[in-house]
Amino acid sequence: MKHFILTAMCCLLLAGGACFAQTAQPSLADLAARGRHSTRKASKIITNDDIATATPHTGNEQAAAKVAPAAGFSAATSSPGKSAEKTESAKNNSSTSKDSPAVAALKKQLDSYKEQQDGWKHSVKKYEDLLATETSDFRRQMYQDALEGDKHNVALFQEKIDQTQADLAKAQKEASSGHGGSN
Repeated sequence: MKHFILTAMCCLLLAGGACFAQTAQPSLADLAARGRHSTRKASKIITNDDIATATPHTGNEQAAAKVAPAAGFSAATSSPGKSAEKTESAKNNSSTSKDSPAVAALKKQLDSYKEQQDGWKHSVKKYEDLLATETSDFRRQMYQDALEGDKHNVALFQEKIDQTQADLAKAQKEASSGHGGSN
């Protein structure tokens, strides 16, 4: 019995010592809170005066028109397949200044859809090339699945392009009839 009491007293003293050791140090949450407050920087308020603004248009549209073809030319020379698209975009951009905002937005959306569709078509071509040379059945299946998904995306973007072209034709017709009636 004395042996049991002695063992129980030792366990209680050890447990009490462990509890006392934990209360002597600050908790991890307290240390984190102190660290946050001591390392926090003063916040700065940014006003419109701090932000650089673009200069308003003062008849420098001709200078901008001269810069735009040069930028299109450098992009066109880097990728020969897109040179026709870039010149078409430049024509569309020059005519958008005459168009209503709705027509200009539809043209921009149409160009975006065509670019995205071209990206998917490029991906289709890549997977077709990979399938032609791949011998592993697992990789062939992966390429085939990716190819089907990309072809599906090309078809979806074609639908979007068709719908946007129809909307654009309708908006152009409305804009031209609106301009004709006001003259």
